[in-house]
Amino acid sequence: MLLSVLGILSLLGAAYFLLPLTIGVCHIGMFWPAALLLLAAARCFFPGFFRRFPKWLKAVLISGVSLVLAVAVAVLGAMGAAALNRPAPDEDAPQTVVLLGCQVYHGRPSLMLQGRIQAAYDYLITHPDAVCVASGGMDDSEPITEAQCIRDTLVSMGIDPGRIYMEDRSRSTEENLAFSAELIRANGLSADVAIASDNFHQLRGAIWAERSGLTPYAIGCASPWFLTAGYWTRETAALLYMVVTG
Repeated sequence: MLLSVLGILSLLGAAYFLLPLTIGVCHIGMFWPAALLLLAAARCFFPGFFRRFPKWLKAVLISGVSLVLAVAVAVLGAMGAAALNRPAPDEDAPQTVVLLGCQVYHGRPSLMLQGRIQAAYDYLITHPDAVCVASGGMDDSEPITEAQCIRDTLVSMGIDPGRIYMEDRSRSTEENLAFSAELIRANGLSADVAIASDNFHQLRGAIWAERSGLTPYAIGCASPWFLTAGYWTRETAALLYMVVTG
């Protein structure tokens, strides 16, 4: 009975990770946890099949899964800590917001980009001396740059366009921060930056910010519920890739 319940829960978990496929979202962060959950479900529903495996293969499988889970938990913990690295209040707060771009659809911000824009807007409203760097270039599917979309949206929400600087060349998180740092130095802006992005993105953003000579803090936003788990696990893989490749 217990194995059946665990098996059903594993199947539901796998379905949750794969749910974004229904809206055309597809990335590695959906598939590796879904694969582990499906393996767990198979173990629960067909225990006799796994008993036939030789001891060495069982040891390899258990060791491999345990290692993956241990590394994932450690990285997820570091990601959570980075998301909690909020700016100090009032006079000690950073004066430069770096808003990391995300997909633009038909000239309008995607759901995730809108969340990042809202996080930056909330900060800019409560810190009237702060300025914003809208960072993001354009891929082949976007009609305008992500930076332009960010600027237009913030202005439509009431932010003075004079407080917004555009970095519209970047095509990755690394370039977001490197090119934003160049713009910050060229305009004499504060190198203490509040990164406006999803909570899962804060650690990688902070790493690239520090490598670009900036001091990062997080003004993160929560991702849409049906995308959250997959993007956190995708980011885990991206961070491990960074470690391996340097």
